[in-house]
Amino acid sequence: MSENDKTCPLIIYYMREKYYRHAINTAVKNLKLYNNDPVLRFFKAFATLMEEFIQLRDHPYLSLCSTAALIYAHKRSETIDLEAVNQLNWELKLSGSAAGDRALYYAALLYWILELELKARTCIKKMLKLSETSPEGLILKGWIALTSDTEENRPQAIRYFDSGVQDAGNLFGLMGKMEFFMAKQNELCALDIANQIIVSHPDFSPALLMKMKVFVSLRDWEQTEAVAQRVLERDGRDLKALQMMTVIAAAKDGNMELCGHNPEILQMLTVFVRRVSSRTPVASDVICELGYLLNHQSKYKDAHKCYSTALKTEPKCTSALVGTVSSHPSSNNIITVQKHYFHPNIKRKKIIIIKNSEVPLLKALLGRKQSAGEETVMQLLKDATELHFSALRGLNYGVEYLQMLDLNFLLQIVCMHLESKQDFALVPGQTPPFWLKHSNMILETVIKAVPGMSVSCYYMTIFQYFCVCVCFELMSVIYQVRDRFRFHLLKARALLRSGDLNNAIQCLKITMSMPRVRRPSEGPQFFISPSERVSVYLELTEALRLNGEQHEATRVLQDAILRFKGTPEETRLMLANVDLALARDDVDAAVVVLQNILPTESTYIQAREKMAHIYLERKHNEKLYITCYREISEQLPGAHTRILLADAFMKIHQPEEAVKIYREVEKIAPKDTLAKKIGQALVKAHEYDTAVSYYELALKTDTLDCLMSVELSELLLKLKRFEKAQQVLEKALEREPMSFSKTKVDLMQSLKNSLTFFCGFSMCIQMKMLFCQLHDLQQKVVFRTANEHPEELEDQRKLLVVICCDWAREFHLRRNLEKAKQHYTDALNHSPDNEEVSKHYLLNLNISFLFPFLIDNFHAMAKFLHILRRMGKLDDVRSVFIACEKFSPLSVREPGYNYCKGLYFWSVHSCQLTDALMHLNKARGDADWGEPAVDLMDRICLNPDRDVFGGEVLHKGQNSESESETRISTAHNILSMFRPRSKSEQDKLELLSNLCRISSKEPKEVERAVLELTDMQAKNVMLEASLLMMAQGFVQLKQIPRARNVLKRLSRIEWSDTNADDLESACLLLADMYIKTGKYTQVDKLLDSCIRHNQSCSKAYEYRGLIMESEQRHSDAALQYELAWKHSSRAHPAVGFRLAFNYLKCKNYTLAVDVCHQVLQQRPDYPEIQDELLTRAQLSLRL
Repeated sequence: MSENDKTCPLIIYYMREKYYRHAINTAVKNLKLYNNDPVLRFFKAFATLMEEFIQLRDHPYLSLCSTAALIYAHKRSETIDLEAVNQLNWELKLSGSAAGDRALYYAALLYWILELELKARTCIKKMLKLSETSPEGLILKGWIALTSDTEENRPQAIRYFDSGVQDAGNLFGLMGKMEFFMAKQNELCALDIANQIIVSHPDFSPALLMKMKVFVSLRDWEQTEAVAQRVLERDGRDLKALQMMTVIAAAKDGNMELCGHNPEILQMLTVFVRRVSSRTPVASDVICELGYLLNHQSKYKDAHKCYSTALKTEPKCTSALVGTVSSHPSSNNIITVQKHYFHPNIKRKKIIIIKNSEVPLLKALLGRKQSAGEETVMQLLKDATELHFSALRGLNYGVEYLQMLDLNFLLQIVCMHLESKQDFALVPGQTPPFWLKHSNMILETVIKAVPGMSVSCYYMTIFQYFCVCVCFELMSVIYQVRDRFRFHLLKARALLRSGDLNNAIQCLKITMSMPRVRRPSEGPQFFISPSERVSVYLELTEALRLNGEQHEATRVLQDAILRFKGTPEETRLMLANVDLALARDDVDAAVVVLQNILPTESTYIQAREKMAHIYLERKHNEKLYITCYREISEQLPGAHTRILLADAFMKIHQPEEAVKIYREVEKIAPKDTLAKKIGQALVKAHEYDTAVSYYELALKTDTLDCLMSVELSELLLKLKRFEKAQQVLEKALEREPMSFSKTKVDLMQSLKNSLTFFCGFSMCIQMKMLFCQLHDLQQKVVFRTANEHPEELEDQRKLLVVICCDWAREFHLRRNLEKAKQHYTDALNHSPDNEEVSKHYLLNLNISFLFPFLIDNFHAMAKFLHILRRMGKLDDVRSVFIACEKFSPLSVREPGYNYCKGLYFWSVHSCQLTDALMHLNKARGDADWGEPAVDLMDRICLNPDRDVFGGEVLHKGQNSESESETRISTAHNILSMFRPRSKSEQDKLELLSNLCRISSKEPKEVERAVLELTDMQAKNVMLEASLLMMAQGFVQLKQIPRARNVLKRLSRIEWSDTNADDLESACLLLADMYIKTGKYTQVDKLLDSCIRHNQSCSKAYEYRGLIMESEQRHSDAALQYELAWKHSSRAHPAVGFRLAFNYLKCKNYTLAVDVCHQVLQQRPDYPEIQDELLTRAQLSLRL
């Protein structure tokens, strides 16, 4: 039957997307394969609404749905046959009472496609009563719940999908799960299911289209385009793919030539819509669309006729009402509009359109033209934006999102903000006004949605300069000289802010030389305002000052003062003169200039604030600082100046005074929303309970401020109101913040704080939910960062790894090792080279799980070996090399593999140092592995037994002079063949050369090495290594106190992966010195530090054993020597001798004999143990 393969889901997909012609064609095509298949005939009949339904009414499966479809077809016709409808209703009731499960299923499916949710729910409920475990029924019930108008029903959908989807072949169920995850904005799970469908059914087009939808939701444009091209290769006329290619061209690439307000395109669309309107003359939405197109072509009368026709057809049509109003302001008929459409008596229409975001915008336009108060206009624009964005919440980014975003609407609001602020200047330290923050928020949303739109980017540039105290007019003047002036000024400001002073000065000089900059403009067509002319002088003065050209800066400023003396711009120049005085540290002169600026001048507030800053930062006088703000408040009384005074009290940590003033301002100007400021002040004053109420009030008035939610949640956590904190965070996460990166990072930090509390109080359910939210959110950040901010990708990945590890650790604490393994694996997928993750993995789980990440990643393998060595687990490493060789037999030739194997042979203290050198020699010619290979080879040659260099307590005999010379000569030869490729490699070569000189123990060479190492240490080059070698050199020169001081300095440095070996050697050498002088207390701390950071540090165990042996604690000493013997791979006979001796002393003769045999097996030429220990132990056993 065709219902068991991909045909049915494909037709259902087309029907749901309302692609009826595709559904008919697919049914006709498959009827050739499945002759007279009733299901296909039903879909074909339903799609065409033809008489074939009558022939299907007798089929047991399809009688119910065929009858329902006939009723629907009759009701859709122009003249309804009531007698036929009544007869069909009677038949429907009759067949419904005796219908089987399949009949009820297809009836529910029909009702669901027709968007008759209640009837569909009733039919599927009856069907599942007859067949509770039916996969088809459960899946359809999931779809009905998912597309339900009731929010409470939607979360249940996944339960039905999971129950119904029993294998990868159930396409309808898998697509339902995809839709569910997309609705929950969990794009990664949706992507996994799409890939699963594509693998099992490569020719199933809807899966590709859904995958395309997922990628565009993630804003992964390259992948979206690739999938769209793949769809078009199969079907060059696929509407969804063509639509997506259009979106990519316009939104990403900025190819706006064939869209927007192009007259030709508008005319073409008008012809199409007229044709549709002629076929459906009563369709009000089509008529409104025609009016919309005519409105954009400035055909306002024709547009008004269309909207009026739509209102006659459907009096409650919101689009028609708004369109009628919008066509009037364009023709400047404001009085008529206000009289007919905003009259207070027409309450019914106002109620209908009150939730439409265009209504407040239209009111704002009318208010602006009728010179209404600026506060009223701002409030209307705020209402319009909030209503507009409320419709976008919870909507995935895609075609529908872009349609509802309505760029024209948003940019019109931005333009309205700009056109009333032509002379705005932001005072330094002043909080940006509402209109500036509001415009910035809108433009961030627009640029994020349509990054290729040049107009929005240009507006954003203007607002960014407003935010850094830039003042210039709106771009409402005609092109020519004015535009070139604006371009050069903007470019100079950008160069100045980016630190490119020379190019900024050059650009400003070009601007200065332009006509009408030095002298006033002579005509409105090329008008450049005095404010902008002064801005050029000020920017040039600032650039010269920052570039160290103080004299030239003073000359430019004096020229400007002469040119603009007696004008309103003179005070701006005086303020610039203050900056020059401060640059010369002439604070008193700066204060005198500022005191001469009177309250009647426009820059009075700015001058007093600058003076206050001088008193606080330069003279550290808080009293005079506050006096400046009190003078502002007294000379210019008002809400704004009182707020400035309160903010000043907050700056000097007097929140109680600030709260009093904020509350006074609320009484003076109730419209000023100061709840957030009061809440912050109360937190500083430690009045937390009162602060919570103010934060909650502030959140009600500003729902877009997610950072406020973060502050409130942190405050609630301090008060241990965990559930309320969680609710605040969840609400914040539901809202889509306009500035993604910063807000989301703060939200995640707050979530992490919540997790800390929840873990501490064992609130498992809340903890799991928060972890899930945090993980999903950070995954979205990583995906978006890859496209929007690639430079921040690594930091975001690190944060994701931390989250995965935290989650894994919690599962491990609850003994859920499978989940712990899953999240550790996830962390390693994001960062295979991360040592910390590998360490957690090793501590908590089986080592074999790490093999897949190591066999072809030698950098990770090398770090892995270092971790295992420090954890004392090198016994398991051979299996890694075996797995690597099985994976790729050619890996034995890889430099990275040979370095790792050489590192392993050196790490296990075995007698295979020759093998270690052989493998390292194969790696030392490689660009990546050469430097660490040469370093390790050199150290092996100079200290093959890994003794404490310079130590005397564990002295095990001196090598012959010829042997030492051979090793030093070999080390020199290795270094002479090393060719540094970078500064760091050159430093490493110099360091190793000095190590060779110290190892030679010749006083002149050692002194030379110490001098060179002193220079390196002064330059902070390889600090820990150079200090260690200096100390070793001082030991060779018998300057023990100097060596000890250097080692003490090293012992206080914080341990890290890069300096661990050097600090370990330093601690061991210092411990050796302390043991020699009998200072065992300091020794214990040093040895504990070594063992804590390297559990296989055999020398530390050996020193411990020596101390215990000297204290006659032979049992304890034996335990320490046993660890030293184990971690040195039983390679040093002296350690075995001490272990056997202590076993003998504590009368553990059997173990003493075993150790003696182990030593003699390794070193038959070690007769001391035979004579002194083995014979005595064997004799004691006989006795």
